Amino acid sequence: MKKTTTLFLFLMMGLFSIAQDKINLVIFSEDGYAFYAYINGVKQNNKPEANVKVTGLSPNVSLRIEFEDKAKPQLKQNMAMEPGFEHTVRIKEDSKKQLKLRYFGQTALNDPGNAGASTVAYHSAESTSDNGTTVNQTTSTGGSVSQTTVTTTTTQMNTNSNVDPNNVAVNVNMAGVGISMNMSGMENMNGGTLNSTSSTTVTTTSSSSSTNSKAEAASSNAPVATTAGCTTAMGSTDFSKLKQSVEAKPFSDTKMSTAKVATKNTCLSVNQIKEICKLFSMDEDKLAYAKYAYEYCTEKGNYYQVSDVFSFSSSADELNAFLEK
Repeated sequence: MKKTTTLFLFLMMGLFSIAQDKINLVIFSEDGYAFYAYINGVKQNNKPEANVKVTGLSPNVSLRIEFEDKAKPQLKQNMAMEPGFEHTVRIKEDSKKQLKLRYFGQTALNDPGNAGASTVAYHSAESTSDNGTTVNQTTSTGGSVSQTTVTTTTTQMNTNSNVDPNNVAVNVNMAGVGISMNMSGMENMNGGTLNSTSSTTVTTTSSSSSTNSKAEAASSNAPVATTAGCTTAMGSTDFSKLKQSVEAKPFSDTKMSTAKVATKNTCLSVNQIKEICKLFSMDEDKLAYAKYAYEYCTEKGNYYQVSDVFSFSSSADELNAFLEK
């Protein structure tokens, strides 16, 4: 039985390690529009909800939102998020009254979380029923979300005197992550059941997340752009912090807004602007930033070099046309 207990402990430690490589994803609609969440092409919630949490995801996610109201457009977003956290995405209208996905914030996985939602464990094939805890109480106001949530973790090991002691199956599920294992060659197993269940209730927890301010991206020691123009580029240490801040954003539009706010408060060289452009995967985004950053460049005479970052000659042509104006 000692061997069984030892192996069980190793199994639990391994499961905990795997869980730290996962993420939870919360999606909520600010206007209460019910939707289905598709992750990596698979529907996760079986009935339309305005607030959904999917647990046990890999950090790289392809998200698609289909609204119950078919007149509303589908929303799609590929995301690469930091493991070990619960990430929140909100659906909101932009200034043109168009629905958009916006990154809202993150909390540690062992934190009670920042959204009450209908919760489902991530599955790679569609099922007929939801598995997980349903959280009903939710309040969202001004970037803050409060909820009552119940999180339950259950671990179970079954052995039976009628089962071959050389072929014992162990099934463990923790926070939406499951492992099945056959333990061969076990000794002194005379039957019995080992059950361990822990339940934690967390009531009325709130957290808030806001868009990073100007101070996030630009150091106080960085040269500040003025109407007189830029003459000295940001130092390497400050630029490294700026670049990391932009790169950390999972959505392209959030990267763009952060990059623009940071650039507006400093001066950059051509090479620094090229480095920021490279953080965007699409030529369209690279071009949009290159046009914006021109005003804050210390060496406008060499700005044609920025076109090196584009994948398509048409983007370079458009930047050159912009510089000719």
